[in-house]
Amino acid sequence: MPRRQLPPGVEVRSANSEEMEDFRFIANLALGEHGNPKRDPVTFLQPEWSTCVFEHGALSTTFGAWPFSMRFNGERAHVAGVTAVGTDPTKRRRGYLRLAMEHSLDEQYERGQSLAALYASQAGIYQRFGYAVCSRRLRYEIDPHDLNFVQAPTPIGTLSVSNAKDLPDNAVVVRDLYRKYMQPRNGLLHRGINLWTAEVLDEPSDIEEGPVRVLLYEEDGEALGYMVYTSREDQSISKHSAYQRDHRMTIREYGWLTPAAYVAMWQYAAAQDLTWRIYLNDAPSDDPIQHFARDPRTLRVGALDGVLVRIVDLPRALITRRYQVESELTFRVLDELCEWNQGTWKLSVGPEGADIRQVDESPELTMDVFTLAHLATGALSATYNHRLGRIEAADSAALLRADHLFATEYAMHCMNHF
Repeated sequence: MPRRQLPPGVEVRSANSEEMEDFRFIANLALGEHGNPKRDPVTFLQPEWSTCVFEHGALSTTFGAWPFSMRFNGERAHVAGVTAVGTDPTKRRRGYLRLAMEHSLDEQYERGQSLAALYASQAGIYQRFGYAVCSRRLRYEIDPHDLNFVQAPTPIGTLSVSNAKDLPDNAVVVRDLYRKYMQPRNGLLHRGINLWTAEVLDEPSDIEEGPVRVLLYEEDGEALGYMVYTSREDQSISKHSAYQRDHRMTIREYGWLTPAAYVAMWQYAAAQDLTWRIYLNDAPSDDPIQHFARDPRTLRVGALDGVLVRIVDLPRALITRRYQVESELTFRVLDELCEWNQGTWKLSVGPEGADIRQVDESPELTMDVFTLAHLATGALSATYNHRLGRIEAADSAALLRADHLFATEYAMHCMNHF
């Protein structure tokens, strides 16, 4: 459908280089940021990646979209990583976010970005635009003395620890491990060097946080797992108490190629004698420690919404991802913001690839684009969505077929925040 006519005095366009300081100010003002360089929306954002609303020449709404590549059930998808979305608090409730969203979706479609993804300050803002919460982030708070293992493999390799800054060639061994780890997964980003140095391996701004350490697990000289963490004294524990353990270990991320590598790294964490708490703030919902821990309650698990995903280009998105079964499905999709996604589609898939085309047939399933994001990413099955009243189904056989067709090997999870 055609986009709405702009109100008088309102313009939607990319910011230019001279306007990026205004972009930084409005985005930080709207998001309540205070100049933290690690969360600065402009440091690496190019002006042409922005979609802004101007009111009588004044920047009113900011909207950025990184040109990322993301693993989409084992294949590479071109994604718009939406960031720095905000409106001048004196100019809210005027529909400017919707204007920026509509124009950005047009731009993403033209760029060949089949998906858009974001982390939301408030998920409710974006779900009305077709974004769906497609991953969960787990948080752990573990006393290492409580961490014991059940039915876990016995590691036979060796562990080594280095300061991140001392690893040769910009930590090439870790970056190579990550590439292997991410290949079959769902939601992880293809990382350039900036995503490594500015986030994963970046030294803390607070010297008391301690240096960034990298743990490697190897077997016969082959690196099979890595863990990036910091460790320091916990200032919340009184120096005058009789408590013997007063350190905290914060795991930034890890990747592993074998179950033994995974277990070996957690055994290392559990063996830190001075540590009273291990913190991990962003584990995938299918993280193995939940099943290897002898007493899962001791993980003290919390859950937050993770990445939100929107289908921008339906046929491009669905033929990009990998499928494990031979199957076929005819379904109708409703999408008020991206009219090119609307219609009835026939999807034919198999391990060798997929084909999709619009058809003039009765659909087996009918859903909106929000629900399709849950199906396509493996977040929620068709049967479950039907129970929620989000899918109309011709029969139960079509639901079951869709469950198998859209199943993913791994839960969606993105370790980078943007």
